[in-house]
Amino acid sequence: MFTTRNEWNTGYADGRRYRPLGDRERSLLATHLPAPVDGKALDVGCGVGELAAHLSSLGYHVDAVDWSDNALAEATAQHGNAARWLRLDIELDDWAPLHADGYDVITLRFVYPFLKHRDRTIRALGRRLRPGAALVVIAPLAADTPAGRRGIALDEDELARLRAGWSTTERHDADGLAFVVLRGPHPAEATPPSGPSANRTPRTLAESPGATPTARQHHFTLQERYYAQVECGRKTIEVRVRTPKKAAVETGDTIIFREPDSGRELDIVAQRITPYGSFDELLDAEDPARIDPDSSREEQLANLRRIYSPDKEALGALAFEFDHRPGRPGRTMPMTPAEYVQTVPHHTVYSCLYIRDEHDRPVQLRSVYGDRLWQLPGGNADAGEDPLETARREAAEETGLELGRGQPRLLLTHYRPPGPRWPLGKIGFIFDGGRLSPEQLRHIRLDPAEHDLWAVHDPAQWRQLMGELPFARLEAIERARKGRGPNFLATGA
Repeated sequence: MFTTRNEWNTGYADGRRYRPLGDRERSLLATHLPAPVDGKALDVGCGVGELAAHLSSLGYHVDAVDWSDNALAEATAQHGNAARWLRLDIELDDWAPLHADGYDVITLRFVYPFLKHRDRTIRALGRRLRPGAALVVIAPLAADTPAGRRGIALDEDELARLRAGWSTTERHDADGLAFVVLRGPHPAEATPPSGPSANRTPRTLAESPGATPTARQHHFTLQERYYAQVECGRKTIEVRVRTPKKAAVETGDTIIFREPDSGRELDIVAQRITPYGSFDELLDAEDPARIDPDSSREEQLANLRRIYSPDKEALGALAFEFDHRPGRPGRTMPMTPAEYVQTVPHHTVYSCLYIRDEHDRPVQLRSVYGDRLWQLPGGNADAGEDPLETARREAAEETGLELGRGQPRLLLTHYRPPGPRWPLGKIGFIFDGGRLSPEQLRHIRLDPAEHDLWAVHDPAQWRQLMGELPFARLEAIERARKGRGPNFLATGA
C-alpha cells in the first residue's frame, strides 16, 4: 500500500493501476448522479483520469485533483481538456484552486481508505457540496480483499462510520465494490468552550473543526529526557498549560517536537486535545504512564508545578494525545529511482522447487552445461515474475510436471555474492515442492537442452555425488524443511 508521493509516482511510472471503471459503476453514476445544467464535479485522487473523463462525458465541468505528477501527466495525455487537472494533496494543501461555490458531485474512487484524516477530510469536502449534491465513495470491501491488501479496503465498521451523520445515504454493489452515495449536510461540530472549566470536552481527530484540512504546524520544545521517550514510542501524551498559543492547536494539526541541545526534530499529528482545570485533574483522568513512563503520578505533578507557576496552571491544562503517524510530508529523495539503481549492487534472482519421492529422498536433475551440476527444478526469474511464479514455470519446463500448486512453504533464501565465475550476486528462493508419487516420477520428461538425467538418492548419496560445497545448499534446505536449521544460507562465490 503506497503512502508517500514518491511511492505513488513510482507506482504510476511502473504501470501499476487499480481496476478500470466498470459498467456497473457507470450505470450507478448515470442513475444517481445525472449532471444538472452547468453542473460541477470534483474527482479527488483522480489517478490517470478515467473517472474524471467519464464525469465529463455525463455533462459535468470537472476538477480532477491528485498529488502524483506522473498520474496527472498521463491523465492529461489521455484525456486532454476533459477536466481541469490540478496537482493537490487534498489533506495538506490549500484548497484555493477549487471552486469556492461548490460542486454538484464529489467522487473518491479507491481514495478514502488511504486518507490519514478521513473524518476531517470528508467533513471538509461535504462543506463544498451544493444543495442537493452528493459525495460518492467507491472502495473495495475488506471481506473480499486479501489480507496483504487490506489497507486499500473498507470493513463494515468503517463503512458505517463513513455513512454516519448524513441526511441520506445509499449503498450499492458495483461488481464487488462498495458504491456509497452521501447527501445532505454533515452535522457541524460544536466548538469547545473556551474557558478552563470546559475541562471534560475533548477534541478528537474525528471532531476537529475547520473549513479545510491544512498543514498547520506548531513547534513544541522538549527536554532531552522527554524527547527520547517520544522518539522511542513510549510517550504519547504531552501536557502544556492553556496559553492562547497552545489553545490554538487543533486536532489534526502537526506538532513538531524539538530537542534544543541537539537540534533534533520529529513530527506527529495531534489526535486528541482535552482541556482540564488543573494538573491534578488532568493526571486523575489521563494515564500517567503515557505522559512520562519513567515517573509516578506524584513525581509528574511535582515536575509540572516546578516548571509552571501557579498563575500559569490557573490558565488550565491541556493533554495532547498523539500516535506515530507523521505530520509532515516526507523529504524529496536525493535522486530519482533510475539514478539510485545505478548506485547499488545488481543481482539475479532464481527460484527452485525442492521435490522428493514418497520416502522424502531429494529428486535432482543433472545439467548438460559447465561442471554438469546436479540441480533442483528451477531457474532465473523473467522480468516481472515473482519468485513462486518462476519456480512453477521453470519446474514445468524442466520436468513436464505442474508442481508447486497452492501456497508452498518457502524453505530457504540463498545468497551468493558475485565472483570470478559469475559477475553478479545471486538471490535464490527455494520452495517446498512436496512429495512426488511413483506415478508422477514416471511422468517426468526432461528438456534435453538443459538436463540429461534425473535421480533420487538419500542425502548421504547426494553428498558423494555433488561434493561438499554444492551439497551445502541441499543440506541446508533439508534441515530447514525439518525445522532444524535457519531459513537463510549465504555461500561463497
